[in-house]
Amino acid sequence: MKWSYTNGKLNVSSAETDQQYLLHELIEEASRHQAYRKKLFSLFVVLSLVLLFLQSYGGELPSGASNYFYIGYFLTPVVISGLFSGLVYWLMRNPPNQVRRLRRHFKDQ
Repeated sequence: MKWSYTNGKLNVSSAETDQQYLLHELIEEASRHQAYRKKLFSLFVVLSLVLLFLQSYGGELPSGASNYFYIGYFLTPVVISGLFSGLVYWLMRNPPNQVRRLRRHFKDQ
């Protein structure tokens, strides 16, 4: 595989294909994917806070329980929101098309 960069284009040639990628399009697609990941992280944080609030709303924290109870009490909303955010990421993961094709070229070599 050979690659070169000229005039804002990344040229990748392998045994079976020759492809050209515009650098600014690769950067735009990668930044959109990065913004998507930031949105998923904010979903995780907001969902954790909402579940923690709903869990503690209207009731008191039991006193005299073991440390493991408190760890589970506060960690349960985080685990549930982590599972939900992970499921959303898994269902909607869509790496940028050109980045995916470019990765495929480099994985083959």
